[in-house]
Amino acid sequence: MIETKKIPPDGGYGWVIVCASALSSFIVVPLIHCFGLIFKDTFVELGLSATQGSLIINLNVAFGMIMGLVNGVLLKIYGCRKVALLAALLLTGGVVLTAYSKTFTHFVIAYGLITSLGMGMVQSANGLAINMYFKAKRSYAMGLAVTITGFGPILIPQLIGFLMQHYTPSGVTLIFGGVCAHVFIGAVLLQPVERHMIIDKTQPQDEQSELLTEQTKTQTQEDKDPLFKRLLKTVAKTFDLDLFKDPIFVNIMMGMALAIFAELNFTVLTPFMLSDFGLDTSQIATFLSTLGVADIIFRFFAPYIGNYFTKPPRLMYAYSLILLIVTRFTFLLSRNFYALLVIALGLGIAKGIRKVYMQLVIPAHVPIEKLANASGMEMMMNGFCIIIGGPTLGVVRDVTGSYSLCIILMNCVTFTTILMWTIEAIIVKCRRKNKGSIEEAT
Repeated sequence: MIETKKIPPDGGYGWVIVCASALSSFIVVPLIHCFGLIFKDTFVELGLSATQGSLIINLNVAFGMIMGLVNGVLLKIYGCRKVALLAALLLTGGVVLTAYSKTFTHFVIAYGLITSLGMGMVQSANGLAINMYFKAKRSYAMGLAVTITGFGPILIPQLIGFLMQHYTPSGVTLIFGGVCAHVFIGAVLLQPVERHMIIDKTQPQDEQSELLTEQTKTQTQEDKDPLFKRLLKTVAKTFDLDLFKDPIFVNIMMGMALAIFAELNFTVLTPFMLSDFGLDTSQIATFLSTLGVADIIFRFFAPYIGNYFTKPPRLMYAYSLILLIVTRFTFLLSRNFYALLVIALGLGIAKGIRKVYMQLVIPAHVPIEKLANASGMEMMMNGFCIIIGGPTLGVVRDVTGSYSLCIILMNCVTFTTILMWTIEAIIVKCRRKNKGSIEEAT
């Protein structure tokens, strides 16, 4: 007897989810860049040092990520919509409190902690929602979402620049707090996927009975264990800590954390490096615009490229990392402006492809019921890498007086990801080959 089951719609209301997620990310992603744009003069007036300003910004980037494991548990228990609503409250409240901040401590609490926590939670909720609504069309949905998001860092700074001509930094921040309140709209639209599931055939009844019997046996056993052991098992189940038993997942998580750390720092340091190369402000702006346009275009085309070559998300992500390494190395050797524009085009292509597939690597490996905690673990690892590695690169720059060694270190870190994943692929292939040989022998 064939039973039926409900599966994600892979479309339908899922496209509303894509638009809702894109709306929130369109606002949230530019926050890092806009903060420096708004408060660069205020910091000087308040007597805050460059080190303090850098610490506030890095804390904002890292804290929300470090709390990723908590976000995962909240998403697993309460769902995307409730977590997104809480995130919208923290995000908007944090930005509004930032408007009234006058000391280093106030900025750390308002922007470095509260706003960061809201940013991390809303990004986690949006990513999980898209992955729950889509399966076969997941790459297309993610491609559309990150393409729309890509216009945020282009348009929002223009809005901030316009507002800065008419209002004080505090006034601009309050207005931007109102803009952030639109994240509530995106959160409300994140309806539970259960409301939009479609019917599909599933396994025979006898297989379901066997599965139910096995689950019953297991439950009779989380009942016979001592209280302390049951408590540990409950914690492990809540946080899905059994994921750490999967060496492939651990390798994926560590590799992505290293690659994201390198890419984030390269993005932040690019204007400073171009200035060291002797480019003026207009040339730097042209470089960044070229990179940004190529980035957005290839965010849209990345799913079609992956579909054409029929490659899995992690392999497409690895290809983008290889292109990033090559273009960064060429960037290090080039000083001609027009050659740098070609490099900007290559960087934009790699970044666009990377941005889409970095959201799909873990969902392609982890079951959907464990995805919230898996993504949270990955975000937490990202946060630790950023908060530890960022200052390290700063020390290297101060000691050497050049960004060249920083670029070399970033490329080495990115290459480490490729090397880790290549070794894993070789080991898995050898084990499968040995397993096949044993089966043939028996």
